[in-house]
Amino acid sequence: MNIFIKYLYWQLILTPQKVLLILKNYLSFGFDFFSIKETLRSLFSPWRRYAWDYGRGFDIARYLEVFFSNIITRVIGFIMRLFLIIFFIIYEIFVLALGIMLFFASIIYPFLFVLAIIYGFKYL
Repeated sequence: MNIFIKYLYWQLILTPQKVLLILKNYLSFGFDFFSIKETLRSLFSPWRRYAWDYGRGFDIARYLEVFFSNIITRVIGFIMRLFLIIFFIIYEIFVLALGIMLFFASIIYPFLFVLAIIYGFKYL
């Protein structure tokens, strides 16, 4: 096989495949790093598992205090997990956009290189 054909095969076939594999790995990393499955599963759980016990007996003041304290910890947990999900989405969009640009750049690069050589000799 001609070395030029091997280069084109490497540049136009193997390199875009490698870029897609790397892109897939980064997207998978983001899913695991932000632990999206667990975050969605525990979206309405109390923040850091802070929960108060109602205790024995019925005291309306104690009941309302514990009830609202538990609601507040759940709202804080929801907000924190929502921010985590938003950061995950921003990360995924950024990685996907960069990966698509690199994919097309890896395909277009040889043609730009040839054009640069042609125009370089032209303006010499």
